[in-house]
Amino acid sequence: MATLTAETTAGMDISPFVSAGAIQRTAFYLPCGEQPLFAWLHSLDRRRERDHGVVIVPPIGFEQLHAHRSLRHLADEFARLSIPALRFDWHGTGDSSGDDTDPERLATWLSNARAAVSWMKDELGCAKVSVVGLRFGATLAALALDQIEIENLILWAPVTNGRGSVREMHVIDMMSEGHTAGSEAAGTIEAAGFRLTAETAAALSKTSLMQSKPLCRRVLIANRDDSPADQRVLDHFAKLGLDVEQFAVPGVSQILVEPHKGHVPEIAIQKITDWMDQHADSGEDCAGEELSTDQVASHLPLNQRPLSILCSPSVRETAICLSDSPNLFGILSEPTTPPVANLPTIILLNAGAAYRIGPGRMNVEMARQFASQGFRCLRLDLNGLGDSIATDASQENDSYASTAFRDIGLTMEALRQRFGPQQFVLMGLCSGAYASFQAAAQFDDVDLVEGIMINPLTYFWQDGMSLETAPTKELIREHYYLSSALQPAKWLKLLSGRSRIGVRGALRMVAQRLGLIGSRRTSKVANVTENTGPSHPTTQDLTGDLKRVVTSRRRLSMFFSTTDPGYSILLGQARRQAKRMLRRQQLSVTFIDNADHTFSRHTARQRLIDSLCEHLQRRSVSCS
Repeated sequence: MATLTAETTAGMDISPFVSAGAIQRTAFYLPCGEQPLFAWLHSLDRRRERDHGVVIVPPIGFEQLHAHRSLRHLADEFARLSIPALRFDWHGTGDSSGDDTDPERLATWLSNARAAVSWMKDELGCAKVSVVGLRFGATLAALALDQIEIENLILWAPVTNGRGSVREMHVIDMMSEGHTAGSEAAGTIEAAGFRLTAETAAALSKTSLMQSKPLCRRVLIANRDDSPADQRVLDHFAKLGLDVEQFAVPGVSQILVEPHKGHVPEIAIQKITDWMDQHADSGEDCAGEELSTDQVASHLPLNQRPLSILCSPSVRETAICLSDSPNLFGILSEPTTPPVANLPTIILLNAGAAYRIGPGRMNVEMARQFASQGFRCLRLDLNGLGDSIATDASQENDSYASTAFRDIGLTMEALRQRFGPQQFVLMGLCSGAYASFQAAAQFDDVDLVEGIMINPLTYFWQDGMSLETAPTKELIREHYYLSSALQPAKWLKLLSGRSRIGVRGALRMVAQRLGLIGSRRTSKVANVTENTGPSHPTTQDLTGDLKRVVTSRRRLSMFFSTTDPGYSILLGQARRQAKRMLRRQQLSVTFIDNADHTFSRHTARQRLIDSLCEHLQRRSVSCS
């Protein structure tokens, strides 16, 4: 991919996000040479009490994806203290320019951290700047700040040396589903969907906090409370003559789990922000200063707020606020030339509770490749996920929120207002696949022409349900046993009595799959008309849902990893209708070999994206 460059776009405006009180959140692209970084500025609306800002430096790899929600909450807490907070995505990560296989990652990331601090000082005008880094972000911040002076440096659960962290990523790679020796480029590490080239891994392995010489007054080490503190780190900064202290904070393990299982570490955030509140010296006394409306609007200088970036000579990306109430935010990828008239706009939905970049950043890769082929593609945060802020905290981080259907409708209307009449394709992985399917079954909007589902785990949901209690759990279990049927070791375990399902259960399951006997599951007729609008269906009826898709004259396309249970669930609940739709080409099914649920291996993910591009192009030709 070519280097991205920042570009202001005439006529394209992005409104600051204002929600949950007076917090103002503004999305923009932070200049960093010819490699702009996607960033958010959090500030307190209409009041400026301190001339002190904070830069929040994220982790790398899958930890950056998992920590996104917690770092957003951290930035909000700083803003509530009248300390503007900047958070950004490293080059080649998140919504920033670049790719994780670009060269000189370490040097680039150190430059990114310095650019963020310089922007806070030179462009936002903060007399004092402090920095908070999480995990490897803390290490990179400490190493980068030997060339630029700051006030305070907070190291939150820092990685002491890079060698151990890279080793952990290598172990995750070796244990991942689909890993085979020699399957990837020599030396490349793939950990939970994110890649480290041999060059990057070698460079990160040589890093250490003990090498850092930050130009700051104070250092706070916020250690994990579930592991012993490394006294060497404290001694290192003390020997540099810095005012250093440390304390333990809980909740780091809650940050690093998968997003749908994660929790915001409120105690840790409170302790860190309280410490900063005590040490945030102001460069000038502006306590209680009331800003005018014009001053608030210009808090982030327009000439420093580029609204779009060029991903390549053929692709541009733009940050868009789609709705203020509810908050809906997304990143639009589109060709630099006018899109072909007959091509639909693709809306990419959240996968689980992961924010809009998707697992392993797959949504970014998909959107940019679709745009390079002439499609507009929006990667959307549904309300309560990512940067679409829920006004009610209890509605946050819900992967299967019923409000998703409202959000989809609002998004299509916002895009019509911006670009005029157009057709839409909904696409999503896992929970995004479910939302795409039910929207295709229930929406009466004729502009919605197709639902594309990637590895759905369920076709039915109700509030309060979990995948552990969902009606499809039995089918997922059946899929596991059936997929094991060709493995001799599995049959040996079965015949020796060491399998929980037993011989009789296995024979019955195979007979059901072959249609020799009927399933004991029955479907009730759903009454979707009881809902005031598209929402979760009131009753499980996959056959009826599929018939409604046909009645709406929409296409349904499904992409499955061969090891995933989604297709087995489809046949287990609606075999006849699914087969009928396949024969009539109202449904298409594509299988991707050697792929796990989230396509965490790059080769499998690229096969999926290539298959999706081929499908979209083939569909567009047939529609023409």
